Amino acid sequence: SVAAGIRSDSIATWLGTQRIVRSMPNTPALVGKGMTALFARAAVSDQDKRTVERVIATTGEMLWVDSEAHLDAVTALSGSGPAYVFFFLEAMTQAGIEMGLTREQSYRLAVGTFAGASELARASQDPPEVLRQRVTSKGGTTYAAITSMEQDDIKALFVKALHAARDRAQALGEEFAGDDAKMGPT
Repeated sequence: SVAAGIRSDSIATWLGTQRIVRSMPNTPALVGKGMTALFARAAVSDQDKRTVERVIATTGEMLWVDSEAHLDAVTALSGSGPAYVFFFLEAMTQAGIEMGLTREQSYRLAVGTFAGASELARASQDPPEVLRQRVTSKGGTTYAAITSMEQDDIKALFVKALHAARDRAQALGEEFAGDDAKMGPT
């Protein structure tokens, strides 16, 4: 199931089977670069999982989680994650325009930067803190930007926002679970 917020207990009841796999894909799946988390109920066989993996592989990468509750965190991180990237792309584009570049130049620079930094992070064994530090020379331009963000507590605010997304995913699951009688087949 790719139905966000609808727990496998409800789906199992409606379909009359325990062989349920829930997934949380994200929109980059549309271009074969998605990140999908998967949860399988105990009745799902290894062969069932391999079948699911063959289907999901066409959309990008996948990651199995051991607990269905983890799908709420996945929703906050990667399910909603493309919107966060787009949000930062909007901000970077706006800043570029304000500094005299065209919208097209600003957007191209921002997208290229996100794509390149993501690939560098993927290829590196180093944590993001180390990668960031390598770009941040004391007293330099990156240092000025990072210091500004740290003074405004951007990281803490961003982490708080992801917790809010996870909390909303949990609430949606509870709402749908409470609606089982209304939503199930008759």
